Amino acid sequence: MAKSDLGFARNYANALEVNTTPEAAAPTWAILSRGITSITPSPNEGTEDKDYYDGYGTPTTDVTSTQIQYEVEGDRCYGDPAQDYIASCALETGEGRRTQFRHTAANGDVIEGDCTLLNLTPNSGQGEASALGTFSCTIATAGAPAFKPGGKLKLPEQVTAPAVTVKVGETKAIAAEVTPAEANGKCFYASGDTDVATVDSDGTVHGVKDGSCKVTVRAASKPSVMCEVEVTVSAS
Repeated sequence: MAKSDLGFARNYANALEVNTTPEAAAPTWAILSRGITSITPSPNEGTEDKDYYDGYGTPTTDVTSTQIQYEVEGDRCYGDPAQDYIASCALETGEGRRTQFRHTAANGDVIEGDCTLLNLTPNSGQGEASALGTFSCTIATAGAPAFKPGGKLKLPEQVTAPAVTVKVGETKAIAAEVTPAEANGKCFYASGDTDVATVDSDGTVHGVKDGSCKVTVRAASKPSVMCEVEVTVSAS
């Protein structure tokens, strides 16, 4: 295996995102990353056993339904868009617990679809006085999600993106490019000054107030490969 091959990828190279504006026409993606210590996907399958005469008493098992449940655990980080949105749904029922999710694997495979938020608590103030507040939830697929294969088996070598200019109250996407083309193009984004501009987990910049800041862009499957994007926000 060459050093440039993806090979055994670390779990942090995966990205699990939720749509924090399910009622809007376009999704606002927020990544579950800050403060998160563990994300464990597990299958929830329905099966049916049948004994056929030609099986001579040996049952055949068919999978009749399938669901993925992502168990998320970590420390409560107030101000994190994904955590704040999920926590705000704790007292909701029915459609109030429904949104969309997107899971991007280290090789660029994407699973995306509707989901239900389960096992939520309205606050994290529990346990020992000096301990950090906890955060946990279960993201369960609702219906059949879509699967888009990525098949990107090389490690990123470079990530580049041009400067962004945006007006207050408007948005503009960062045009990040990861090379080589055989590497996963998914990136992680972080604003250096959220008072000036915020950035969604898909690279959409929101102008907050007049000024400038930098957005750090990291290649998901190799976060040490990064660049900084100059963002200028103008009042008009």
